[in-house]
Amino acid sequence: MQAPKLPSFFKTARHRQFDYKSRYYDALKEDLEKRVKSAENGNSNLDFSKNWQQSKRSKEINYSNKRIILIVFILLLFSFALLKF
Repeated sequence: MQAPKLPSFFKTARHRQFDYKSRYYDALKEDLEKRVKSAENGNSNLDFSKNWQQSKRSKEINYSNKRIILIVFILLLFSFALLKF
């Protein structure tokens, strides 16, 4: 048996339902499909510069990280030498 509802001046919060359909976006897959379709049509436009730039950028980042580690190591040795004397 439920208690009788009394009139109220305040609104009570009710739960909301959302109809959200999750989507997955894969840029590489979409780019590959676009290239395959253009190759099938005979408009093959291969662009290797994108891959070249990515590999060049990763080499630059690797070199930069090594340089930072070397500088930190030298500064630590220098500070240790100053504190020792």
